[in-house]
Amino acid sequence: MKNIIALALAATLAAPAFAASDFYIGTDVGQTRVDEGGVKFRSTGVSVYGGYQVAPNIAIEAGYRNLGSDTVFGVKTKGSAWQASALFLAPLSTDFSLFGRLGVNRVEGKGSATGFNIKTSDTRAFFGIGGRYALSQQVGLRAEFQKPDSDTKVFSAGIDFRF
Repeated sequence: MKNIIALALAATLAAPAFAASDFYIGTDVGQTRVDEGGVKFRSTGVSVYGGYQVAPNIAIEAGYRNLGSDTVFGVKTKGSAWQASALFLAPLSTDFSLFGRLGVNRVEGKGSATGFNIKTSDTRAFFGIGGRYALSQQVGLRAEFQKPDSDTKVFSAGIDFRF
């Protein structure tokens, strides 16, 4: 937690050195689907993220994704992921762009039933593809497909704010 606070403070103090509207924050909601060895997990999850557009076609982004929760064979399960990635942007017009994402994330899963608890975590590469439509210079809508783990898919839609 101390590292996150220090990072946020450093970004705030460094902000005047960067151009306006290169920084952004956002949130999305989406459907998580996990299919592992015939066991299927379906849930609605949310994420929060922030980023900086380093160049017209490149941005860096970090965020937290709640993958949701479900009960599978009597076991309550839930998942989450901390993510850091680079986005490669392809503007198709002044308002619409496509993007590809390549990064690393730490996926954590928890399961509990009467008499036992289990927790797993794994750090691995992930990718995503999506699009963004700018409603204005400061506000945009995003839709995206992500693959945070080999057996996990996330389809999401959200909004971002540039400042």
